[in-house]
Amino acid sequence: MSFVIDQSRCVKCAYCEFLCPFNAIVHTVENRTDIFTIDETVCRSCGLCAAYCTNLCISPSEGTRKKRRVYIDETKCIGCSLCQRACRFGAVSGVLKEKFSIDPDRCILCTLCAEKCKKDAIVVEYED
Repeated sequence: MSFVIDQSRCVKCAYCEFLCPFNAIVHTVENRTDIFTIDETVCRSCGLCAAYCTNLCISPSEGTRKKRRVYIDETKCIGCSLCQRACRFGAVSGVLKEKFSIDPDRCILCTLCAEKCKKDAIVVEYED
């Protein structure tokens, strides 16, 4: 699941391309016109591009569920630090062999941490 860019509203500012921490925004030129698209194979559906698009031309593609929050279930966490090492944004903190936690102010909801957790201790909540 990913996001899409409405080309009719896009002003070609390239802010989304600059902002995306996963390089999911693809910039091409067709008939001397800049085109920005989102590579679904790279997009983490974090929504940063949509949240900061000044023209509101980026929206979730059909079927994409909006993430509300990501947190660690302390009853499952074994303190291995795989989640912390996977997080590119410094949102996961803790001490090895103790419970880790996710700072919601730093978390961009990319869920890389959840993919690395071998104990399914990371919970991703979605909006209804």
